[in-house]
Amino acid sequence: MTNSIPHNNIFAIILVSILILSIAGCNGDVNLKPVLTATELEIDHVVKESYYVWYVAKGNKPDFSNYDDYFTKNAIFNQMKQGLVTSSALAEGVEQFKSAFEKGQLVSFDEREIGAQTRIFGNVAHRISYHVYRTNTNNTITKRGVNSIELIRINGQWKIYSILRQIEDDKYKLPSKYDSFN
Repeated sequence: MTNSIPHNNIFAIILVSILILSIAGCNGDVNLKPVLTATELEIDHVVKESYYVWYVAKGNKPDFSNYDDYFTKNAIFNQMKQGLVTSSALAEGVEQFKSAFEKGQLVSFDEREIGAQTRIFGNVAHRISYHVYRTNTNNTITKRGVNSIELIRINGQWKIYSILRQIEDDKYKLPSKYDSFN
């Protein structure tokens, strides 16, 4: 008597194996998030926390005490407006932001990243950051847009060196997958 597997059992084993391999290799309807590297996680943390630096709840004042944790001392802010770029030191933007609260022009501010793509090369990283923000309210999105963020690694720490912002308008729209963030 030999130890052999009947043909119908071999056929069943092959079918089950094909099914398992098909499911394991499927990337169509399965929504798996990519595994981030340690560097990508560091950059993700810096960017998300940098947005939180600008968060001001109604009745509070802006607090930039941890600003230096996420931005270089000479960080710059650029914005596209009507086809032109305006540029300033990010530190100037901080002062204008504080002034808007002091004058009562802003009573709250909440900016959040809703999606991102990051590319890294050595000590330089580029992040396309889709964002929304709300001003003077807790529920209504005031604007949506894209921040093109450049980061550099200084002494082992990732920091934001520059931001270039394009606010969404009739001509430039965020990808439709972000429409649920209206």
